[in-house]
This record gives sequence, C-alpha cells and structure tokens, in this order.
Amino acid sequence: MTTRAMMAIEDIYGKGIVDVMRDLEDGFRIGDLVKIVAECADDGKGVDLDAAAELVDGLGVEGAGELLGEVAEAAFPESKNGGAGKNAKRAARSK
Repeated sequence: MTTRAMMAIEDIYGKGIVDVMRDLEDGFRIGDLVKIVAECADDGKGVDLDAAAELVDGLGVEGAGELLGEVAEAAFPESKNGGAGKNAKRAARSK
C-alpha cells in the first residue's frame, strides 16, 4: 500500500488510514472493497473503479478481502499483535 494509495483512501473516507482499516475489520460493503482495491492496484498507482470491480470479480469477494488484509498487514507490520500502540508509546517517550 503506497503513500499515494493511503492518502487517497483517507480522502475518500475522511479519516486516517488506521481508522479506515479498523472499520473494515468490523465488516465492509462491496463498494468499499472496490474503492480500496482501486487505490491500491497497479503497485499503488491506482486504477479506475471499473477496473477495480473487474479485479474483485476475478478474485471473488472473499479472495479480494483476503488480499486486502495481506496488503494492510504488509503496510502496517507493526500493528500485528498490538505492536503499533506499543511502538507509538516508546517513540513518544524517547523524544
């Protein structure tokens, strides 16, 4: 997930990328999945919604959702097992 893709997703949803990804864990609409795939596709350069919908159709909803999870884990590896919060606290203390 490139910085460009994360910025675009934040603009679409009007909140930070971490909040968007957390919300998706609770459930998502197909339109949300397509929008996020659109922004992340083509190595983060993005594609239009029609191309993203074709990608989702090709992968299936479950496959696209799993892929999105893998993309999020790759973008935020420190968030696995609650590590992001711990790192953030340590970073704040070190300044």
